[in-house]
Amino acid sequence: MVRTGTPGLNVAGLAVTAAAGGRWVVPTQAALAALHDARFPASAVTAVLHVGHDDVGPMSGAIRDVIGATGCTRTFDVDIGAMGLVAALAVGASLLADDGAVLITACEPGGGGASIVLAGGSSSRAATFEFDQTRGDDFGPYVLRSASPVRGLLDCRAAGRHDVVLVAADDASPTASVRCRLQNRH
Repeated sequence: MVRTGTPGLNVAGLAVTAAAGGRWVVPTQAALAALHDARFPASAVTAVLHVGHDDVGPMSGAIRDVIGATGCTRTFDVDIGAMGLVAALAVGASLLADDGAVLITACEPGGGGASIVLAGGSSSRAATFEFDQTRGDDFGPYVLRSASPVRGLLDCRAAGRHDVVLVAADDASPTASVRCRLQNRH
């Protein structure tokens, strides 16, 4: 992992999966795909957070068990609307050890799954961040507001944007943002 000195989260892996399979299958597939993208084994995961409204029960513990993250002792389920993923990223950054990873899974619009792997070395100072929306990659981070934030981050990475401020997409929610440093894929 390259450390730039820029405050933000080291996003090592990203994945979005289709709505194929049962209730437990979709987020698990996204989790495994994001770990593969990050090139991290499940044993590196120290915490699992799941974002979404699940009326049957908590998902994070089930995801941890299915992917085999045996060293993970912390699981959290978050449901606070559009701010859920931004909040999960901020909390995930606070749980990171320098040599570990935090796995965040989310429900996608249309029933798919999404997942992010945060790598050690992230700065929890990224949870609240002031930014100028008129600036681009040459002068500062790219600002992303998306109903599908993980898909948006994947698109940013594919376009060569590696410094992104993710903003909660719902205009009815309080404004929240988190700065992400996306790992370059060659």
